[in-house]
Amino acid sequence: MTEATMGTEFRAGAGKGDSPRFHTAGNGCSPLFLAPLNTYGDPPRKSSCGALSLIGGILAAVLSLALAAQAAEGPAKADPAAPKIRLLILSGANNHTWKTTTPALKKMYEDSGRFTVEVTDDVPNLKAADFARYDCIVSNYTTYPVIEGKRWPAETEKALLDYVASGHGFVLFHAASTAWGDWPEFTDLIGLSWQKDKATGKNVSGHGAQHSFTLTIVDKEHPITQGMKDFQHVKDELYHRQLKHATARVLATTFSDKAMGGTGENEPMIVVTQLGKGRCFHNALGHDPKPMEGVGFQTLMLRGTEWAATGKVTIPIPADWPAVGTPQAEELKKAAEPKKAEPAKKPAEAKK
Repeated sequence: MTEATMGTEFRAGAGKGDSPRFHTAGNGCSPLFLAPLNTYGDPPRKSSCGALSLIGGILAAVLSLALAAQAAEGPAKADPAAPKIRLLILSGANNHTWKTTTPALKKMYEDSGRFTVEVTDDVPNLKAADFARYDCIVSNYTTYPVIEGKRWPAETEKALLDYVASGHGFVLFHAASTAWGDWPEFTDLIGLSWQKDKATGKNVSGHGAQHSFTLTIVDKEHPITQGMKDFQHVKDELYHRQLKHATARVLATTFSDKAMGGTGENEPMIVVTQLGKGRCFHNALGHDPKPMEGVGFQTLMLRGTEWAATGKVTIPIPADWPAVGTPQAEELKKAAEPKKAEPAKKPAEAKK
C-alpha cells in the first residue's frame, strides 16, 4: 500500500518504527480530519470528532498491517525490468549438504527476479567453453577434506582465470573456500582460504559452536555494503583463522568469541577481490539451508553476486534489516539461545 492510495498526508520523515502520523486540519479533532468529497461546490459536511477518531484509528491499523507485511517480505526484490544475469552454480561435491544447499541457493537467486540459474554437478569435467555462456560462476563446490591433487587441467584453469579477468564474476560461500587449496591463483582470486598445517595435515582454520552473531560492516563505501548497517546473523558456523590474501578487500568482520570455541579475534566474513576487469565476491556464511534463509545472508549474496557479474548494485537492502539493537536482531539472538531444560519432576511417593 502506498502513501498515495491511503488518501492522506504523512508526516515528512516518519520512519518504519514510527506510529502513523497525519496532519490535522486545525479544528481540534485528532488524529485525522476528513472532509467528505464534494464535487458540487457545496460547503463540506461536518463530521463529529468521535467518528473522525474512529476512522483515523482504522486507517492507522491498516497502515500498521501494511508495514508488517512489508517487513515479512524478507530480501528485497530486484527491478523486474533489469536484464537477467546468467549464473552457473558449481555443485556435486561438498563436505556440507550440497544436495539441500544448492537447491536453496538456486531458489534464492530465481526468487529475486534478477538472475537465471543453471547447475552443474560435473565440475571436474568442465571445459573452457562451458564458462562463456554465463555472466557469473557461483561455487558451492569442494572436495574437502582432500583439498590438494584435485585441480583441473591447466587449460581449464587458465580458462576460468581468463573468464574472470575479461570482466565476468566469480562467487563462493562457506565451505567452497576449501577447494583447490594447492592452486595459488585460485586462492588469490577468492581472497580468503582454508588453512591446513602442511607438516601434520591438521586444520589451522576451523570454527566453534554454532550461534547467532553480529556482522560489523567495516567498509561502508563499497557498492555491496553501502548503506548497510551492522546486523545480527542467524545461528551459523563462524569460520576462523582462514588465510586472508593480499588480494582481499574486507567488507565485514565478526568477533569470534572464545566462549563459543572461537579465537577471541575479529575474523573476516565478507571479502571481495578484483582480477583484471572481473570481480570475486566471497561470503563465509551459510553452513546449511537454515542460515541461508537469513535476510543478512541472502541480501549479501544477492548484492554481492550482482556486483561480481556487473560491477554495480541495484538490489536494495530490505526494510526488515536486522540492524543491531532492532527488535528483529533481538529476536534472532533469542531464537538462537539454547532451550533451557525443564526441571525434573519429583517421583511420586511409593504407596505404603
